[in-house]
Amino acid sequence: MENFFRLDGQTVLLTGAAGGIGRASAVALAAQGAHVVLTDVGAIDPDFVASLGDRATAMRCDVTDRASVAALQEALPQVDAIVLAAGILPFDDWLDDGWDASFERVMAVNVKGGLNILRAYFPGMCERGSGRVVFVGSASGRMGGMQAGPHYAGSKGAVHTLVRWFAQRGAPRGVGVNGIAPGSIETDMLAGQPFTADRVPAGRMGRPEEIAWPIAFLCSPAASYMSGAVLDVNGGLIFS
Repeated sequence: MENFFRLDGQTVLLTGAAGGIGRASAVALAAQGAHVVLTDVGAIDPDFVASLGDRATAMRCDVTDRASVAALQEALPQVDAIVLAAGILPFDDWLDDGWDASFERVMAVNVKGGLNILRAYFPGMCERGSGRVVFVGSASGRMGGMQAGPHYAGSKGAVHTLVRWFAQRGAPRGVGVNGIAPGSIETDMLAGQPFTADRVPAGRMGRPEEIAWPIAFLCSPAASYMSGAVLDVNGGLIFS
């Protein structure tokens, strides 16, 4: 019987690969047989890339810079799936005088970054009649967040809207576009921040791999009839 969760022969572009969810996603995707192209604005740990063997390639890319994205596309003209995991979460005071720059940076990475990548690759997917796109949103985009500021919550609400915008245009052309909305996950992004376990029915933070495997599912043929969905993976904090 064919295993529809496998990704053999598929090339998956993964942004934000140096982060906790990005790294875990790389492991899950490679385990399912994909060749994963790891990208981030900074260097990706070469030992981690080597641990994935011939199933991984690392490339630098600043998703906020269209020239950087164009250079990536020149080196990697075609992919079968895209996971948009690049994101930032600054913990700053939205009432501070200098907060406007923080707002612009969050929107540039969390919203425009994904748009820049899809400007480069989405039309080709539609022309070929196949492809998968997974946006990484957040529970903050659903309910405003527990600790996040309005720039982060607003950016992830925008990400969830982009899932639907691209899904409407991709589905008629064989391109599935979906998202995932994690709750609080044990990554460096939340290190040192307060966490109230009793607000979450599961009573704990999530682990990166608990987000990575649903992402791998959304990239696979097993999710071929899904389009426009944002999966809530948050220990029961919120669901829709």
